[in-house]
Amino acid sequence: MNRTLFDKARAMLYDSKLPKSCWGYAIQTAAFLRNRIPCTSINGCTPYELKYSTKPDLSKIRIFGCDAYVKVADTQRRKLDPKSKKMIFVGYSSMGYRVMDPVTRRVTVSRNVRFVEKKIISDKLSATPNIENQEDTSDLGEENEKEMDIKLEETERAIDDKYPEFRRSQRERKPPVRYPFNEALSATNEELTFDEIKFLPDEEQSNWKSAMDEEMLSMAKNKVWDLVDLPGKRKTTNYLQMDF
Repeated sequence: MNRTLFDKARAMLYDSKLPKSCWGYAIQTAAFLRNRIPCTSINGCTPYELKYSTKPDLSKIRIFGCDAYVKVADTQRRKLDPKSKKMIFVGYSSMGYRVMDPVTRRVTVSRNVRFVEKKIISDKLSATPNIENQEDTSDLGEENEKEMDIKLEETERAIDDKYPEFRRSQRERKPPVRYPFNEALSATNEELTFDEIKFLPDEEQSNWKSAMDEEMLSMAKNKVWDLVDLPGKRKTTNYLQMDF
């Protein structure tokens, strides 16, 4: 399984021309796709079907690394400012699509995205990104992943030779905050509860909260519901999560 995911991630990085620092997002995307591909070992079903007893929705699948135009909230732009911003698609989230800013390399989550899958802009990434907004995920940090790390280094070396502007910085390295490889393998989907968000890095907490605030404002604007008192002797029901 590990080798399969690395092979898929390697192919996606090469095809999208994204730098090796994006390998974590490629691994997560590879796991997302594999869970929606039929397997002969389970009689042609998908892992997604085994867990949710329904076929996955493939209409949301997009080409890794393609252009992604993200809608800019009305509250974040002036009247004559562009209504969308060009980003790079780097994966999926239970709350929407993961997109990367080609200048700062900051990754955010958005539902309001339009894609141009025939065009790749990852070769336009800034050669001098804002390091403060970039999570260091180049170290696997687990003993049992050394073999896969060595295999990945061969591809990374080839990417470095072809794209020298993305060579590893000589700055002091810090241990990664979390391991996206382990996160990708631990579940078939990213299912974080509100309470679990507080354990994420500060930047990701801010991204999640901003996405939630944007969604709540959108629902309020479109009058999705009416806030009323709970009738007597009635109990509230749990929410229904719609898997992306």
